[in-house]
Amino acid sequence: MNENKKVGANMLAYTTNWGQQTTFKLMPTNNECPYSEVIYDPSTTLLVVIGKTKKENFQNVPKLDSDGNPIKAKNRKQNGKPYQEERILMDVLQEYYITEYEEQMAFLKRFAINYTSFNFNKFVRDMSSEPTPTLETVEKQGLVDEKGMSLNK
Repeated sequence: MNENKKVGANMLAYTTNWGQQTTFKLMPTNNECPYSEVIYDPSTTLLVVIGKTKKENFQNVPKLDSDGNPIKAKNRKQNGKPYQEERILMDVLQEYYITEYEEQMAFLKRFAINYTSFNFNKFVRDMSSEPTPTLETVEKQGLVDEKGMSLNK
């Protein structure tokens, strides 16, 4: 029996875009899955696993005017954003970053119900000959969403 079916933590892999690049994501196929989404970031070669567990975390968010529009900053900020920000405490979903190729493939084999039919090697790169990205490198480079917008915290 497939180990995935024993636990009920099944996810379906599908091709999508991330910024300007083609990649894949995994979506849960049932409520027992402990993850809400899995994203492969081709720019950093990280497998980003987003859990269902919430945690409190400080986030910088745009300050808004009475119409809900971001308030422009007088000068462009060091982070390049042209609007004012405020730091607020909010609930965010727990994230996990899998950096090693073998561990990424083991995770995908464990959770992707279409592991044998989906071509993960089209996207996942074995970077063992190159330096593994550290969390500091990723934070400096930053992850981006589907529209290419920064997900930096």
